[in-house]
Amino acid sequence: MREQTKTARLRQIIKILNHYHVVKNITQQKNPADVRSAFEELGPTFIKVGQMMSVRTDIFTLAFTKELRNLQDDVKTDSFASVKALVEKELGLPLTEIFDSFDEQPFASASIAQAHHARLKNGQSVVAKVQHPGIAAEIELDLSLFEKAIPLASWVPESNVIDLKHILKEIRESLQNELDFQKELLLAEKFYRLNDGWKEIRVPKMEAAYSTKKVIIMDLMPGTNLKELISAPDDTLVQEKLTYKELKKTVSELLIEHFMKEVFEDGFFHADPHPGNILLQLLNDEENQQTAPINRTKHQGTIGHVPYTINYTKKTALRPFRLNFIDFGMMGTLNREMQAKMSNVIIAIYSKDNQRITNAVHAICKQVGSFDEEKFTDELDDFLNRYLNLPVKEIDLQKVFSQVVVICHDNNLQIDDSATMLIKAFGTLEGVIEDLNPDLSLFEVIAPFAQKYFIQQLNLKDELQETGLDYLSTLKALPKIPSHALNVLDTFAKGKGKLNLELKNQRTLLERAEAMVNRLVIGLILSALVIGSSILVQTSPKGHTLISNLGIFGYSVAALSILFLILESLYRRYRKWKDR
Repeated sequence: MREQTKTARLRQIIKILNHYHVVKNITQQKNPADVRSAFEELGPTFIKVGQMMSVRTDIFTLAFTKELRNLQDDVKTDSFASVKALVEKELGLPLTEIFDSFDEQPFASASIAQAHHARLKNGQSVVAKVQHPGIAAEIELDLSLFEKAIPLASWVPESNVIDLKHILKEIRESLQNELDFQKELLLAEKFYRLNDGWKEIRVPKMEAAYSTKKVIIMDLMPGTNLKELISAPDDTLVQEKLTYKELKKTVSELLIEHFMKEVFEDGFFHADPHPGNILLQLLNDEENQQTAPINRTKHQGTIGHVPYTINYTKKTALRPFRLNFIDFGMMGTLNREMQAKMSNVIIAIYSKDNQRITNAVHAICKQVGSFDEEKFTDELDDFLNRYLNLPVKEIDLQKVFSQVVVICHDNNLQIDDSATMLIKAFGTLEGVIEDLNPDLSLFEVIAPFAQKYFIQQLNLKDELQETGLDYLSTLKALPKIPSHALNVLDTFAKGKGKLNLELKNQRTLLERAEAMVNRLVIGLILSALVIGSSILVQTSPKGHTLISNLGIFGYSVAALSILFLILESLYRRYRKWKDR
């Protein structure tokens, strides 16, 4: 595909889009499997487009986003000669001066890059992630063609539901970030500092000295794709006295606990925790002991006048496996304020308090158009009353979040980007947990973590001081209430009181009232015209055609006006019936 001309590529895109009816399926939100197949056939750029669309639960239905998350990006690999040339150009040295060995055949190939096993001169085993040569130009070509094709979607009546230009802008920005491996390097190094060595979680160390915008080198992480654990039979033994079912349960609980730590402690989380980005490394007892972290403590004191120092070293007991994260292209960040707001949302849903949920959801949004709070509250209440009557264990957190996002979008409320990324990550993690341990409710497990964070952030001293000040202010105002009440009554008794009323949607009401008055006036004018024309026709002298013609002209104008009003009324009724 990289050798294709612009014309040939455009012809290929149009052919595939037409074959799968992609534009119509996207705008009408139907046949998501066909859209996924088309994107896979169109290659890396469109696979990334689909993966980004899968995050937009405010635009697409849950069924649509779930299907797009199944996009496969097993891309055809590049020749070793082209990979070698790119690496040497990026690092400025021959491959043999940097690596003792470099596998010619990649072990994985995705949309943006392919990965090779290699060994540095110091003997360290690493993974070299190398960007596909020419992928940046290919993506730019596809995006430019996509941009030019947007006006062609206007023939689809439902295309106005989606702002394709805005989506394309987001896709362009996201892909430009993914094409710059230096940005991924910084994210990976931060994730390493915060998570490597936390319980059974391991993260590869980045080799910044050998990494550039198109090449990134990291430690080799052993293990197998988490998909193999998911597909393993439950009753089979992994090790002595440990079945796959027990291992799945343990791993699922660790994944949830770790994710909560990322969200509510670090404020920095892996936004794409799907099985392909996590490796399971099984260890025997000896390997587990060797790789267990060592905790060192020091105690100093004096016995009489003699000082002493005692050093303790103890290995932390870990379970016989490690979860190794290997991809850091999509990460999310939450500041302290958003952490508190998201914990409030989760606690509110857990408590099933509709008003609290409404307030918590509103707090994570920004208004992007006209907003009717009463309408928003009613729509959210209607959904919550239908859904939250289920037991807590049966609540599908992804479905709740997706529907809440849709309601916000319909009411001109835009959820903060960091919260949108978190909701997407929750959805991905929930799918993994469901595959590993169907009996485990993600929502039931994460609620206590949100409550714990809320309590940790609660400054009891400040809260008591604030509450005390409120009570003092109230007590101070109590003696003045009778005199204020008498003043109010006296004002109304003298006829000086004013009552201000605020009508909801008053602009719409006024416009409708004005239209009604205009129609009434037009009706009166037409009636007068018909009556006047009748008088002219009836009273005109015989042979005086001018007065008679004036009357007939008046009849004609009245008839045409009445016909126009009838047609307009029928058209309006038709539009209302069609929009139902």
